[in-house]
Amino acid sequence: MVTRTTIVRLLAVFAMLHPVLALGQVEELKLPETLSAPYALEVDERGHVWFTEKVGKHLVTLDPAGTEFSIHPLPDSWGNVGPSQLTVAESGDIWFTIRRWATDDTQTNVLGKFIPATGTFVRFVLSLDVEPQEIVTDGTGIMWLLAANSNQLYRVDPADARVTSYEIPTPNSNAQGLAIGIKGDIWFSEASANKVARFSSTGGFFQEYDIPTAFSNPGDITVAPNGNVWFVQRASNRLGVLYPDLNRFDEALVPTISATPNAIEVDADGTVWFLEYRGNKIGAFDPVMGTFREFDIPSYASLPGDLALSPDGETLWFTESNTETSRLGKLPISSLTPVDAPDAVAEGGTQAIGEYLSAGTPLVVGLGLALVLLGAGVWVTRRSLT
Repeated sequence: MVTRTTIVRLLAVFAMLHPVLALGQVEELKLPETLSAPYALEVDERGHVWFTEKVGKHLVTLDPAGTEFSIHPLPDSWGNVGPSQLTVAESGDIWFTIRRWATDDTQTNVLGKFIPATGTFVRFVLSLDVEPQEIVTDGTGIMWLLAANSNQLYRVDPADARVTSYEIPTPNSNAQGLAIGIKGDIWFSEASANKVARFSSTGGFFQEYDIPTAFSNPGDITVAPNGNVWFVQRASNRLGVLYPDLNRFDEALVPTISATPNAIEVDADGTVWFLEYRGNKIGAFDPVMGTFREFDIPSYASLPGDLALSPDGETLWFTESNTETSRLGKLPISSLTPVDAPDAVAEGGTQAIGEYLSAGTPLVVGLGLALVLLGAGVWVTRRSLT
């Protein structure tokens, strides 16, 4: 028989495992009237926030204090185009691709560079007949590109815009989510092939890893300080991590149903931060404890799209791509309220989860397991087949 005490214990387990939903901690900054919704975002070493517009033609920066926007329109001589994805070089220069408003390849086979010190733009024509989209800069200043209509990885020398291309082994892989590893390797996901891939910038070869969950639709990728490769699984609503040295994957189920995680970063402490595009939240995952925290975004259906951490690790910045919202989001990580133990657990003592689940009938056990699966997310360890 299911007793009241057993139910209280199960609720205590649920409270202990359920992700903490924090309210009122996310801040939003209204953009100037001349700007549309923000799109891609990066933060430089001085703490300046740089972003492009979803439908506009400006490169925009926000000062570290978060009080003043500076708007940099592209030169008229570049034509009717706007910046798309961007990356910050170690020199502090901002490199970006161009796709917004472009009508043909002659407008998109270029890279733009903005030099903050002089406030000037430089345009580089690439020897490509594709549309470069994603861009990232490695520690040597070399830029790496992915194009929406190509199955190649591109290396670009910033001195003369000379391009070297590398064919991705899996055809029609739909590569995306560029990231630089701690050893200088280039990591990306293959959304159509359901793989995570590595390119050795020194050896010139690819290595691909099959994701355990089928049709997971992997997207954005980031590399943690310890070398672990984290990525979002948009279709399966999970976070994935690859341990390259162990050839092993772990996966964590995001608590919010159909959240669609779509951007991800790992801070210096190892906390995994991500955005929930349809869940309208910011998520934080502790891989050591296996627990989630979620933070509601105040604006309804803000469609959070991209995120970046400040160099001091104290602030998370993110874009809200809903054109009706037109806001830039901010989460002050350093001021977050610590997670306290739930009162029910504190009053009942610190018993093991197994003790709770073995305290009653099979029905109780089943209910307890259901609460665990629904409330806490799930770690699933599986071997890669490569």
